[in-house]
Amino acid sequence: MAAEPKVEEVEVEVFDSLLEALNAVPDPRSARGVRYPLGAVLGLCVLAFVCGRTTLSGVWRFGRDHRRLLRALGFTRPRAPSVATLSRVLGGVEARALQQALAAWVAAIVARSRGRVGRVASVDGKTARASGVHVLSVFVHDVEQVVWAAPVGAKANEITVFKAALKDLLERYPFLELVVGDAMFAGAPLCELLIENGRHYLFQIKADQPEALEKMRLVFAPHLHRRFKPDRLTGEKKRRLRAGA
Repeated sequence: MAAEPKVEEVEVEVFDSLLEALNAVPDPRSARGVRYPLGAVLGLCVLAFVCGRTTLSGVWRFGRDHRRLLRALGFTRPRAPSVATLSRVLGGVEARALQQALAAWVAAIVARSRGRVGRVASVDGKTARASGVHVLSVFVHDVEQVVWAAPVGAKANEITVFKAALKDLLERYPFLELVVGDAMFAGAPLCELLIENGRHYLFQIKADQPEALEKMRLVFAPHLHRRFKPDRLTGEKKRRLRAGA
């Protein structure tokens, strides 16, 4: 039986595979005059973000304070890029290409876990304080990372955004098996869509949401779901079911 890899070896492998994924992101800049490799800049941002530096000035200070990391990241200069350079470089990167690279990286980590990593993801929406943009995110529990995010426009809602992205999300992360969320996602169309794609769902309905809770009780009543569809439960049928008829 082969020995399990040491923690240090796993961390180095994860770090190297992350840099490999980031180096695969297309660089929109002209090769002439490039001073900082794109993969190195992205790697610096990822490490800084993980360490809680969520602004470009924070990323710059992180690079300044950890110069020994710069060479490991692939920088050919002894100093980190300035805030202006970070803004200019990141502004030209295609968000979808970066998301695809990170998706491939996370999928590779899970594939190497041999089943030890869970298959559970939470979906939730939050409004960023700084920008005021409402963003829907998918968080994979055991990887402890948000693997997908998208803004929710004024003419959309979290459910429609999630439904529109579900097929692409599952293609990128085929290991996902269980989607967890709050009562907002407990509608029949989304649940049916998850079932059609061979996934499970767990949506929390609280007692302080009486209307949603009542609908779930009707839908999942043992003597009900075999005979009637939820949209047909109106009038007399609802009254009879509540009375236990």
